[in-house]
Amino acid sequence: MVAVLLLSIGLLGIAGLQAATAKYKINTWARSASATLLSEFVEKVRVNPGAAGPGFIDKILVDSEGASIVLPSKYRITDNWATQQSAALTVSKNCETSSCTEQERSDYDMVTWRQRVRTLLPQGAAMVSGDKGNGIDLTLMWMDKEQTKEESGVRALKKAPVCAADTPVGMAQQSCCPSAANAPEGVRCARFFLTP
Repeated sequence: MVAVLLLSIGLLGIAGLQAATAKYKINTWARSASATLLSEFVEKVRVNPGAAGPGFIDKILVDSEGASIVLPSKYRITDNWATQQSAALTVSKNCETSSCTEQERSDYDMVTWRQRVRTLLPQGAAMVSGDKGNGIDLTLMWMDKEQTKEESGVRALKKAPVCAADTPVGMAQQSCCPSAANAPEGVRCARFFLTP
């Protein structure tokens, strides 16, 4: 009888461990996918550097009045979370089978990469700002239904911290969501800064 009791307690412990493992497995899987998506994005920018904005050694264009012309990067995503969730993401010209200009290539790259973000991350979305000269801020976002908090005895989805000018460096800065994303409760963010 004692052996059966000990065995049942052990089995309950194993079941609890499996539940906790499944919970952390989703977040680990999303973090792993983030590394893959980051690598793919960097490669797309490196293949088409002219569309990524001015670099350190690029000439600064000057208009007829002598004012500098800044060409923004075509590798940007400024849509908020809700807009990205409803975006169609259809390819207008396939640059794998056709010859493309820098603009067409960047459009193709961004649509296909955003499709991968949606595929690899649960309700995946991304925000990208900056250019190759100043560096690129890339934020990947996904829904994590395990990101909860206790409120009046009820578990509710927790809102990710929003990035601010005074956000400390380290994990706080790497996991906050841009305010422009307007991310809902339950969304996790992973931020990266890169110089292609």
